[in-house]
Amino acid sequence: MTGSSKPPSTVANGRYQIEKKLGAGCFGEVWQGRDKQTNEKVAVKFEDSSGHALQLEHEQHVLKILAQPKKPQGFAELFWCGQEQRFMCLVMEMLGKSLEDRLQGLGSSQGGQPKFNAQTAVLIAEQVLRRIEYLHSKGIVHRDIKPENFMFGIKSRIHHLYLIDFGLSKKYFDQKHVQLRTQLSLTGTARYASINAHKGIEQSRRDDLEAIGHMLMYFLRGSLPWSGLDAKTQEEKYRKIREKKESTPLDELCAGRPPAFKDYLLRARSLEFKERPDYIALRKLFADVRAEIGPQQDHGFQFLEGRDLGTLEPLEFIDVRQPDDQAPTGGFSFCFCGSKSAVRD
Repeated sequence: MTGSSKPPSTVANGRYQIEKKLGAGCFGEVWQGRDKQTNEKVAVKFEDSSGHALQLEHEQHVLKILAQPKKPQGFAELFWCGQEQRFMCLVMEMLGKSLEDRLQGLGSSQGGQPKFNAQTAVLIAEQVLRRIEYLHSKGIVHRDIKPENFMFGIKSRIHHLYLIDFGLSKKYFDQKHVQLRTQLSLTGTARYASINAHKGIEQSRRDDLEAIGHMLMYFLRGSLPWSGLDAKTQEEKYRKIREKKESTPLDELCAGRPPAFKDYLLRARSLEFKERPDYIALRKLFADVRAEIGPQQDHGFQFLEGRDLGTLEPLEFIDVRQPDDQAPTGGFSFCFCGSKSAVRD
C-alpha cells in the first residue's frame, strides 16, 4: 500500500469508521476504526489486493480455524473480512501494547538496554507457551516468533497475552506430519529464528519453541550476542547470525539467569523434526521458577506495578490435544491460499 493509496473511510457497509493509522507491516497497513453500532474501537488491516502475495486472505483462514469450536483467550476476535474497493480488509479486536513496546517502555536507569526481570519473563513464558501449544494443536506453526507478535489486551484483559500475525503461518500436520525438506529460504525474523531455520530446514513445532527461547533471553539480557553484527550484504548478515547462534554456548547465553531458561533452550534444540513437544514439562520449568520467586498474581508484570488495574478478567487455561495424540479425524483440514516465505531482520 503506497502513501497515495488511502483506505476507504468506512468498511463493511459503513459499519466501521476508519479513524487513524496505527502502523504498517509487510502485508499493508493497520488502522484504528470504530464500530458505529457499539462505539467500540477496532483494529482494521488493509492490504492492496492488486498484489500477488495476499497475506490477509491467508490470515483470515487461520483466525477462523483458531476460533473453532470456541475462540480461546489470547487470540484476537475477527469481526469482519472482505473486499473494500481495491483492498482486502480484516476488522479485528483492538489490542494494546506489544511485548517489544512494554520492554522499550521500561527505559534503563543504568544507561544499558531495558530488560525484564525474571518474574516478568516467567509470567510471559507461561502465557506464550499456552498460545503456541494451542496453535500447534490446530496443526499450524507460526514461523515468525518475535516480541512484536505478542500483544497485550486492553481494559480488563491488559494482562492477557495475544499471539498475532499469522501471515507466515503454515500447516505442519494435515492427516499426517509434513515431510522434512531442506535448502529452503529462511522464513521469519532472523534475530529469533531457530538454528535449523537458518540452515534451510523445513520448520515444525520445535522451531517455534526454540525461537521463543531466544526471545525470552532477549527479554532477560536486553540484547542477544548476534544482534547488531556488521555485514555488507543481507546474506552475509544472516550467515553471521547463524554462526554466532551456533558458536555461543548456552551457559554463556543464559549466564546469571534462572537455570530453567537454559534447560528450556536445551530441550527445544534437542527435539526431532516430527517429535511432539512435552508442553507440560516445558511450562513446568517456568512454573517452578515462579514458585521459587514467591507468590505473585498473573498480572505481576514489572510494567504494571503500582497501577490501579481495576477488575481483571482471570486467565483461563484449557487442555488441548496435539494432532498426533490421536488418529487424525480430518478436522484440521482447511485451505491456505499460498504458502508465504519471507525473512525479517
